[in-house]
Amino acid sequence: MRIELSNVSFLYEKDHALRDIDAQLPSGKLTVLCGKTGSGKSTLLHLLSGLEKPSSGTIVYSEANPRQRIAIVFQAPETQLFAGSVRQDIEYGLELKGIPRQERLDRTSQALAKVGFDPAAILDRSPFLLSGGEKRRVVIAGALALEPDMLILDEPTAGLDPSSTKDLLDVLVQLRSQGLTIVISTHDLETFFPLADQVMVMLQGRTHYNGPARELVSSPHILESAGLEVPAATRIAYRLRSQGVPVDVPVSMDELLSALSAHKLSIRRKSLDEHPDTAPNAESGQASSGSGGDAPSPWEALETSGSLLKRLDPRAKWLGMVILSLAILHTSSLWGTLASLLVTAVILKAADISWRKTWKFLSPFFLLFIFLWLFAAVSIGSGDVSIGPFGLSYSGAIKGGIGVFGFLFIIALGLAFTETTSGVPLREGFEWGIRPLRRIQLPTRDLSMAVSITIQFVPWILEKVGQLRKALASRGQDTIGMRKWTPRQISFLFVPLLIIVIKMGDELVSAIESRGYDRQAERTSWYKLRWSVKDTWVSGLVATASSLLWWFG
Repeated sequence: MRIELSNVSFLYEKDHALRDIDAQLPSGKLTVLCGKTGSGKSTLLHLLSGLEKPSSGTIVYSEANPRQRIAIVFQAPETQLFAGSVRQDIEYGLELKGIPRQERLDRTSQALAKVGFDPAAILDRSPFLLSGGEKRRVVIAGALALEPDMLILDEPTAGLDPSSTKDLLDVLVQLRSQGLTIVISTHDLETFFPLADQVMVMLQGRTHYNGPARELVSSPHILESAGLEVPAATRIAYRLRSQGVPVDVPVSMDELLSALSAHKLSIRRKSLDEHPDTAPNAESGQASSGSGGDAPSPWEALETSGSLLKRLDPRAKWLGMVILSLAILHTSSLWGTLASLLVTAVILKAADISWRKTWKFLSPFFLLFIFLWLFAAVSIGSGDVSIGPFGLSYSGAIKGGIGVFGFLFIIALGLAFTETTSGVPLREGFEWGIRPLRRIQLPTRDLSMAVSITIQFVPWILEKVGQLRKALASRGQDTIGMRKWTPRQISFLFVPLLIIVIKMGDELVSAIESRGYDRQAERTSWYKLRWSVKDTWVSGLVATASSLLWWFG
């Protein structure tokens, strides 16, 4: 499959993740996509696979129905494993395509053999109990079972040991020899440059270079200007050439060693004075002193830039969140609900959060709140005016709707809060507020840690749900939205999400234990709370708005 991109751009919120991309991906070739974090690599992969659509520009495929002909493998294998056995997991995409049962089994076995597995030994094993390298190969097998014309891999060697990396490279070499078009996004230039037919270097959402790897290593400044390190073989070759050794610039270590075998090198031992590069490293001596204890912490630097809400003292944010939530919950009239909507919209605007992001954040809650609304219409309603066959009442629908919208507004306020307050300031502000409770022997430190982790976990879990939905969509689902999803497909999200959350919880516990957490000991604060005139003015405005909401309610 050949792909041509013409003037492709992609907007994430208000920012360009990609801008004016023009490129061709040749059929049957291996293209390496590289660039530092944030350069737009993953976004470009999602566009190529059809999981996202460009904001402008066109992507032209040489084959019809490209979504059915392209398979993508994400960086973290745990986000693409869903079923209870390897067989069921690989067959999921084939089942969506209506492939008969026997053919599904045949394709599954063939795909597993292609990635170096004995099908009989692994088909009935749980994919969640495999090693990292085995999970990666199972996910690739699931992609190959779909018989794609193009395979897209995002950081395929991330977290793999050398043996697993070699096994993966052998698989890719074999697949390319069979005519499969392969696109690999990676930071591991040492591994993939020798395999690359074409290299695309990304820089700030643009194409910084697109061409052969050989030409790229001949101009190492291109990689360096994109924030990437030149492969070791290339660096060694340039160093040797500067010493008078006439070697060609290689793209691999094997190529360098072959070139060196043709030369007889005379190495003369130099003194430290003759060869300043071998002088003792200054870093091994006494470290230079920093700027002193008045240097701001990383969190202070973050919280003093950005939107208005981001620059506020966390205590002002906590105060505003609490009193606005109480006022919104008190609302019981339509006018009060409209006023709450207005206040929430103003706060989201001050937090510089777009309507698109707000909708994306709130949409997972809608089914739950529709259920609560209908339940309220039955249980709260007086039955005075019936509006349905199930005992729904007009008064119950109004009261239930007001309550549901109130909760939605509070969740939106939570979005503004978490988007403008990082973990450490959030916790410091909360601990300051509950400190008086120590007098009655309440474990305030435990409480503050639990609250801060819970608030930070909500957007993190929603992000993981989005990743899992995209992973299921990559198996052949027509949409990554929820409208066409069956209960079975939705249930597939539960197990991997539970595993991810448990894993994250274990990592948190290990981190807490490794730092010697003591519930009774006084904690040294890394973030200094600073209340300013601006915080006073904003708190006054929020208090006034809350009073008006209470009055309208």
